Amino acid sequence: MSRYGSPYIDSFKRLCIGTELKFVFFPKKCHITGKFLWLKQVYKQTAMLSGPGDPLFEYRYYSKKEFLVERLKGNV
Repeated sequence: MSRYGSPYIDSFKRLCIGTELKFVFFPKKCHITGKFLWLKQVYKQTAMLSGPGDPLFEYRYYSKKEFLVERLKGNV
C-alpha cells in the first residue's frame, strides 16, 4: 500500500487523462457517496488504460460538492 492510501486510487489518479463538468441525463452513481446523480451537473473523470490491445476507458462521476471537497483534500 502506498503512502496516499489504496493503490487502486493512486493508479486511477496516475492514469487520469481528464476531468470535465457534464450534465447527465441518465442516472450515474457518485464514486464517493454512492448516491445516484441524475439531471444535474457532475464532474466526470476519465482514465485510459492502454496495453497490447485496444485502450480501455474507465469513467468516474462525482457530485460537484463532493468533488471540490475531495479535490481540496488531494484525494481526486
